[in-house]
Amino acid sequence: MPAIRVAAIQPKRRTLSYKLSFDEALEQVCRNLGELGALAEEAAGQGCRIIGFPEDTLGTLEWEAGNPGELHAFLRRAEALMLENFGAVAARHHLSIACCNDCAEGEDIYNTAILLGPDGKEIGRYRKVQPNLAESRHRRGTHFPVFEVPGVGTVGLCICYDLLFPETTRALALAGADLVFHLTLGGASMGVPEADLAAFSTRASENFIYLAVAFRGGNSMVIGPKGEILAEGGKAQDTIVAAQIDLAGGREAGDSLGGLTSDFRARLFRERNPAAYAILTDPSPPALDKLRHIAVPSIAEASALMAEGPTTGADAFYEADRWLKGGKTEAARQRFAELGDRFGTTWIARVSRERLEKLKP
Repeated sequence: MPAIRVAAIQPKRRTLSYKLSFDEALEQVCRNLGELGALAEEAAGQGCRIIGFPEDTLGTLEWEAGNPGELHAFLRRAEALMLENFGAVAARHHLSIACCNDCAEGEDIYNTAILLGPDGKEIGRYRKVQPNLAESRHRRGTHFPVFEVPGVGTVGLCICYDLLFPETTRALALAGADLVFHLTLGGASMGVPEADLAAFSTRASENFIYLAVAFRGGNSMVIGPKGEILAEGGKAQDTIVAAQIDLAGGREAGDSLGGLTSDFRARLFRERNPAAYAILTDPSPPALDKLRHIAVPSIAEASALMAEGPTTGADAFYEADRWLKGGKTEAARQRFAELGDRFGTTWIARVSRERLEKLKP
């Protein structure tokens, strides 16, 4: 198969305020799709055969948090608009597109990545297997499908928190994926910032796959099967992070005994010892018993914070910032202290604590 050009789309932040009405929010979805579609057109003009958009492609998460009563009806309408608009672009340019948003299926909500083929029709979808604690009211996906994409090859999809689990990319690689699109709003590690890049490169190199990371607002990249960075977006907004890749190449490796193998997956996957891996599927491994004294928020508590953070929590933070600028220092100090306690490790708490540190005598 000849080399192809692939891209991670790195859009600016386009989120829907929770204060918008149902119809106003749909109008904003249409505007977002118009601008995102223009980026897809630009990628096609650069010769890309397949592209991926980040998680929360439509920017609906904030609106969802503030409007639970209308959620299912809204997400069905938003998904239909997304598939219609991106499908038209895909068919017009013979371009495959991976996009990602919360989607309603019956009574359930899934964080869903959808793959459109070069004819504009849906090839398949992946439902996030590893929602984080705050997302746990979403239904979990149950497997890691891969898809044959005409003119491209075998493609896998994963979403945000999925990549903290190395089993995700290993499962996709074992299923035959040559290229994986990681659609995300966050990194791949809870460690220091440098650990993110290391984790992305490691997920690619330990499976000898190409990995395209589509990240809103910055840090998108395309990584080769030995962990090499082929393209990166830095902090650019509304940019196309593209690389020319050969899905049949780039995987030569070996050791001093086995000689050079043209695609090291042929050895790597044969030399596995699955009989020793039972602990990976044990729902109650010894480590959890060892950590039983560590308190973890309940699903209800985490979900409530997730809904409050981007809505009334953010409003409270910005109000405190205005108080600070207006000279109401003591009121701002008290509010920042409350937010720092309330929102734990979120940006609201982190920046509130930074404000408090600066306000110390």
